Amino acid sequence: MESLFEKLFDTYGDTVLREQGVYDEAEVLAALGQLPLDQGVQFDVCDLLSGYYLRWSTAAFSAGLCLGLSLLQALHQPPRD
Repeated sequence: MESLFEKLFDTYGDTVLREQGVYDEAEVLAALGQLPLDQGVQFDVCDLLSGYYLRWSTAAFSAGLCLGLSLLQALHQPPRD
């Protein structure tokens, strides 16, 4: 089951990162094509890197979202006397 953070990242964060061009699968496959690996292994490595990209990006997005929300909450707290 996907967590709320994964759903938020998939619907917002991933779109923003794709617009920025931070992960280009064609670039990864081109780099892997330079190595003496058969095509099946190249695709396996590309899939592995893509999985890491999604996990790390989701984790970074989640941490940033939690930090941002906690900072907003702190700004809206009444001052302590």
